[in-house]
Amino acid sequence: MKPQYLALAGALCTSLSAQITMTHLAEIDCSNALTGIGNNPAAVAWNGTDLYVAGFNGLGTVQQVGINVLPAALSAGPSWGVPFGLQATTPSQRGYINLDFDGPTGYLVAGYDPGSAVADGITLWDSFGTQQWAKNARGSSGVAFDPGFPGGNPLLGYGIGWANFGQPGRALQDTSGADVWSLTTGMGIQVTGQGTNFRDMDFDARTGDIYLRSSNNVLRGARTGDNACVMTTLVDTPEAGGINLQNVCFVDHQDGEFLLWNDRQSGSTTQLWQQVIQAVRADGTPETIDWGSFSPAASAGAYDFSFDRQTGTLAIADYYLRKVQIFLVTSNPTWKYGQGCPGQGAFVPQLAGTGTVTGLAGGSISYNLSEAAPLSVAFFAFGFGQTTLPFGNGCDILVAPILLTLGPVITGPGGAGSGLGSVLVTLPPGYPGLSLTAQAVVLESGPTSAIVFSNGVQLLIP
Repeated sequence: MKPQYLALAGALCTSLSAQITMTHLAEIDCSNALTGIGNNPAAVAWNGTDLYVAGFNGLGTVQQVGINVLPAALSAGPSWGVPFGLQATTPSQRGYINLDFDGPTGYLVAGYDPGSAVADGITLWDSFGTQQWAKNARGSSGVAFDPGFPGGNPLLGYGIGWANFGQPGRALQDTSGADVWSLTTGMGIQVTGQGTNFRDMDFDARTGDIYLRSSNNVLRGARTGDNACVMTTLVDTPEAGGINLQNVCFVDHQDGEFLLWNDRQSGSTTQLWQQVIQAVRADGTPETIDWGSFSPAASAGAYDFSFDRQTGTLAIADYYLRKVQIFLVTSNPTWKYGQGCPGQGAFVPQLAGTGTVTGLAGGSISYNLSEAAPLSVAFFAFGFGQTTLPFGNGCDILVAPILLTLGPVITGPGGAGSGLGSVLVTLPPGYPGLSLTAQAVVLESGPTSAIVFSNGVQLLIP
């Protein structure tokens, strides 16, 4: 066997210290942008070039709030644009709560909350600040572009998703603003015991999975259809249902996937950035963040996030300090490709790789399997390239050639889609540019036993 094949020798591992690195690129003072759009930036949207901020009335009297844009935000001497979406009679401690940017269309969706439902509660804008439509709603609980269910009916799953306090489902507007699903007919997003004070939502563009903040908890809905998901709790926090500006951001970086969220249990202004901002994987495993030398002043813990996958950059708005920080995000040199096939409960096993490796120093990558059938046997196949070779039952082999397999791993007890497993692959130094591919194969147990496959994961050693 060739020496580089031997580099794949692996061992089972229960944990791996993750490496998410945030490299600070810029600090943007929002003071000028806030003139006429509120005195605090409550929400942010970032497309890698232009920065949108939405204002909140943090004063004790009625004020105007709105949205503004800083084109070419990372260029020398950028200038704020003309405010739009102005709401002149916004009560104290109310205003815009959510923004989301849709890269493919260039549209911006905003959630506005004056304390009750209003005609402009949810609005869609083009990149020039021209309103496309408005929905009568209370835009307090998260608005985001829903990618729909892979392979599903885009007329029933794709559009603008939103939630509301105490309501059971994710409502959905199509791109024209028409109702697709209501707060009662939309897919269920509640988790028993985790509160229903929804504050924010985001989606995985690849799988359609939904992530929400509810009473400061972090929730996940694994998508099973156009209007269906299975909800679980990723992070169970002390309840803080009366605290606003609790946000979540799905970071689908080509180096890995994780969630960012702010653990905001109070409005205290002595909260520290590094303690409040947390990261967690889609399976609930906490991630660690390396902020380098970046260490801002204490604040109110009210942070909003917007990630741009094309540039790998992240914008974080600090409500209290009235600033937006821009970071380059790096985590590990793996990315997903291809599609797995559904098994028990219509769950498609998901494979992700996390870790740190370089050609000079080597390193380790943890291959983590989730959404598999319980009490089943999993193997991990490794190769040098990608392929799409039909196996049967709608499943494809995505690794070629298959050099070796690691396992078996038992996924553990639980309900459909709860199975987890992982292997750690240790790579020695001296292989820069080497490409490795991986895929999990699950031999499901139970009355409907089958062999199902995960997506693929490719590693390129830098």
